[in-house]
Amino acid sequence: MTMKTKLLWPIAAIIGLFVLYSAYWIIASGQIRKGVNEWIADKENAGYTIEHAGLHIGGYPYRFQIRLVEPHFRAPQSDGGWDARLQELSANAMPHDLSHWIVAFGGPLLLEDYASEDSVIEVTGSDARISLVYSVTGETERVGAEFRDLVVTTRAGTPPDIRSIDELLMSGVVDEDDGLRMRLAVSGVRAAPGVLEPDVERAFGDTARTARVNLEVTHWSALADGANAIAWRDAGGALQIADAELEWGPAHITGNGDFTIDSLARPDGRLSLRITDPDTLADALIEAGVVPRENEQALRLAAMMAPRSAEGVALPFRIHDGGIYLGPVRLGAIDG
Repeated sequence: MTMKTKLLWPIAAIIGLFVLYSAYWIIASGQIRKGVNEWIADKENAGYTIEHAGLHIGGYPYRFQIRLVEPHFRAPQSDGGWDARLQELSANAMPHDLSHWIVAFGGPLLLEDYASEDSVIEVTGSDARISLVYSVTGETERVGAEFRDLVVTTRAGTPPDIRSIDELLMSGVVDEDDGLRMRLAVSGVRAAPGVLEPDVERAFGDTARTARVNLEVTHWSALADGANAIAWRDAGGALQIADAELEWGPAHITGNGDFTIDSLARPDGRLSLRITDPDTLADALIEAGVVPRENEQALRLAAMMAPRSAEGVALPFRIHDGGIYLGPVRLGAIDG
């Protein structure tokens, strides 16, 4: 074999691999386009209306990218009847793993008839992405979301309860034991003007600094299938809060708990809270009218008698028969 032939073999191999990869990309992109069109058709058969100014498959050679230009979604009345528009909706996947897609939202999101009938709101943000991981059967296995600098502007109708969110992070996965494990963390949540009662806003302010929760829903399929809460309970379903945290005004609370529902679909279970500064929080709760004045002394006595540490006071709550109890004291009610 001559030196020239030895040099040609690697070049020919590279060219061959390039041709094979290009053929794979072209075939796969055609299947992706077909899959998107089938998904749109399935949604339209279910009563949705989906319009767009163009469907583009690109990203060659580094990735697969789906782009819907100016998508417009309208839901049937059975699903809320909302109407959503975007400048662009894109989804990206690496060529070696088409089970994992990153969905990005381009431009402001315009929502109609969502917060209330005849309402029109605009949602903007500096970053808005959703991560989706699918199983070999096409079912969603894992979901993640990142939203930053979200601002809600009301163009018409009743404004939503939230004005803006600095950051929202979420992840969820359904495990092999049919449990939904989810983590949610938000920061800088600002209430819209007039949403909070004046006493509540005066005591706590209009912005929650941090809220996070790490939870698991057992027997998830029983709840997801038709969202029948009673059937979920009968299957042994429960909500387990591994840890949670809230920072809002004078409130800095961490906790955990376990819940199910009773025969009237009301929460039933326990909630253990640790409050960093219980005396200041008690003042705020009473000022805001959350705890009735007649229960003021009972609340302060329970806080005083509760075990204290450097981290604060531990309070064991019980939710039963539609009531919220701290020890033997009924603090309020929960509607079913």
